[in-house]
Amino acid sequence: MRCLLLLCLLGPCLGGCGGYYILTVPDQVAGAKGDLVPVIRLQRNDFFFLALAARRQAMRFRIYPTPDTLPGAEGEGPLRSAFTDKTGYAGVHFSMSEPPVRGKAGLYYMKVALQDIEGAELSAAVPLFVWDPDKPVVAVDYDCLPAGFLGQDDAVVAALRNIAETANIVYLTRASRRTQEDAHRRIAEIGIPDGPVLLWQRKRWHIVRDGKYNLPRIVIESRLEGQLPKLVKEFPKMRYGICNSELAAKAFVDAGIQCVVVGNTWMTGSRLIHRDSWDHLAREGLPKP
Repeated sequence: MRCLLLLCLLGPCLGGCGGYYILTVPDQVAGAKGDLVPVIRLQRNDFFFLALAARRQAMRFRIYPTPDTLPGAEGEGPLRSAFTDKTGYAGVHFSMSEPPVRGKAGLYYMKVALQDIEGAELSAAVPLFVWDPDKPVVAVDYDCLPAGFLGQDDAVVAALRNIAETANIVYLTRASRRTQEDAHRRIAEIGIPDGPVLLWQRKRWHIVRDGKYNLPRIVIESRLEGQLPKLVKEFPKMRYGICNSELAAKAFVDAGIQCVVVGNTWMTGSRLIHRDSWDHLAREGLPKP
């Protein structure tokens, strides 16, 4: 079992042998007075590089005040569970009024765990950012940050730290989960403000009530949806997005927020605000609301 668990955790990095699980759990963000619906995916690699959906596997979800909180310890949140569907997805519902959050903004952790009928175990813990919905939020296209910052480290750090003094920051990327994990390491190494690293798009879901007791159930749909509209709805003071590409700029504008374009002065539009460079953004900051 120990050997299989190691394969489960390292699965996305290995090739050439099958028989391990791949658990994908994205970063989580929620308003302190709202709800959280985490959606995860479980796959099993049994055919070399082919990862198939792991169906009808029971997944356990729980929120903890720290990543090191042990099960059964004081401060852990209520247990939620759900079976994966035919595509390997599972989702549950949490209220941020429950422990350990109790409506208080801060950094928490959500742990997702599996033990299958053969005794194989794996788990993943991801950050849960709980924010005051009345505090401003700024979206940053993580993919627009200069690769290695190309000597612009100080300017990028200064610009984002200045923004973080009055706003929370969420990073959006088109990369895979593995790259999201790398992103958090890079964020810590460079010293830019921490925040959830989310994919621009995710699976669409909705809640239905059925069964004898009319209990809620999460249904994960086959189509994708952008995350920005939901974030804007949950955090009404999310008014700015930072990027340097037309695709990201269009996504911000379509979501009803103003776009701050760093460089690329050839891009035009009534809802675009230009900053010549990261140093310019550090000096000028964002426009006043």
